[in-house]
Amino acid sequence: MSKIIEAEKVGYIYQSKYQKTKALTEVSCSFEQGRVYAITGKSGSGKSTFLSLLAGLDVPTEGNLYIDGKDIREIDRDSYRMNRASVIYQAFHLFPLLTVLENVMFPMQLQHVSKKEAKERAQEFLGKVGLPDSLYGKMPNMISGGEQQRVAIARAMASGGQILLADEPTGNLDSQNEKVIVDLLCKLAHEENYAVIVVTHNEKVAEAADVVYGMLDGALEVVCE
Repeated sequence: MSKIIEAEKVGYIYQSKYQKTKALTEVSCSFEQGRVYAITGKSGSGKSTFLSLLAGLDVPTEGNLYIDGKDIREIDRDSYRMNRASVIYQAFHLFPLLTVLENVMFPMQLQHVSKKEAKERAQEFLGKVGLPDSLYGKMPNMISGGEQQRVAIARAMASGGQILLADEPTGNLDSQNEKVIVDLLCKLAHEENYAVIVVTHNEKVAEAADVVYGMLDGALEVVCE
């Protein structure tokens, strides 16, 4: 399989007026479609910083990060986040004043897909994450946390990209919904050919991954492959 993302000695330094803090040190790894990757480590180890770079929210201060073979400094990162990579979060981050269906339609409408087509495709994505059409007209606060996270995943799929980044996606869920989300992420990788990259403290999430990276003090190592 070809490498969809490749990091070469990536470093990142947070700089304030008074001090510098090195968050990442010479991180080298790669990610392919069709696999689930877990990045584990204690709080403050650099996991979320690395995920933010993978999402194109910033660029490395050292080393190189390649997306589809192109340096992330040289691509349109707004376009990358809109069309290539999506992020789901522990707190779901759904639009509270949009219905379930409208939340999933939203990224397609940003891409100027017609309302009719966006609606049809949103229904398809919601079906793929196992949500019944009885929920499509509800607001996010009217459905459970597990259902909200599935809406968030459907919305991520709606962007059309094949890179799915997840920051503690099961952190707010009970064990039953946790399993549903983990199984869904694995299905997206293995059956829909996504590259799924999950930052997590959860051992069960890590156990389900194809590759596990551990991060300590900004450095990355392979734990299981």
